[in-house]
Amino acid sequence: MYALDTKAAQKADQTGNRITEIGKYVGTFTQVEDITAATGTKGLALRFEANGQSANLSLYTKKADGETIMGFQVLMAIMTCLQLRNIEPKDGTVKYWDRDTNSEETKAAKVYPDLCGKPIGLLLETEGYNKTDGTVGTKMVIAGVFQAKTELTATEILERKTVPEMLPKMVARLHHRPVKASKPASGRPAAQSGHSGSGFEDMDDDIPFRDPLSYRGAHLVL
Repeated sequence: MYALDTKAAQKADQTGNRITEIGKYVGTFTQVEDITAATGTKGLALRFEANGQSANLSLYTKKADGETIMGFQVLMAIMTCLQLRNIEPKDGTVKYWDRDTNSEETKAAKVYPDLCGKPIGLLLETEGYNKTDGTVGTKMVIAGVFQAKTELTATEILERKTVPEMLPKMVARLHHRPVKASKPASGRPAAQSGHSGSGFEDMDDDIPFRDPLSYRGAHLVL
């Protein structure tokens, strides 16, 4: 005998809506949360939606001592492609899956509305990771960023290119990242994804776009 579990029924519908394939996607961030790992490393938790499917992504940007790491470069690429000079965290709410209640819940959080609701192009790869139960899981990671309308990368935008040339080569390099031989120490942030190319060193001195108006229609929750 089985008794109806409505929460489990709803969860079954959600599994088919996850982005699980390596590839090129154009969509929007529907929520971006400011996060800090147990080690003090800072970053962002992003929910990305494209064509009715979604993926939960993370970028760790700075260690506790302020040293920047690879996720910082990815964030700078995202800001360049969205033509944003600055982003500031604001009070808001995010939705998350609560394993204890087996349902989606809402909590207060620091969020980045300026990153949300605007078209953005992402190249996504799959990456294996060691789960706490000893098995290997798979997650989606950002392997590249491009401007949705033009398909220009951050480097090409900063170099004032008008014809996209880098993206096809970046797509061709997409692959699955297997679990590394050595297991990361407990509490260490997941391996970070980088952005191909350069062009970020002098971006504060010569940014080829104007300050956009604050986006007022950003979605903080799904």
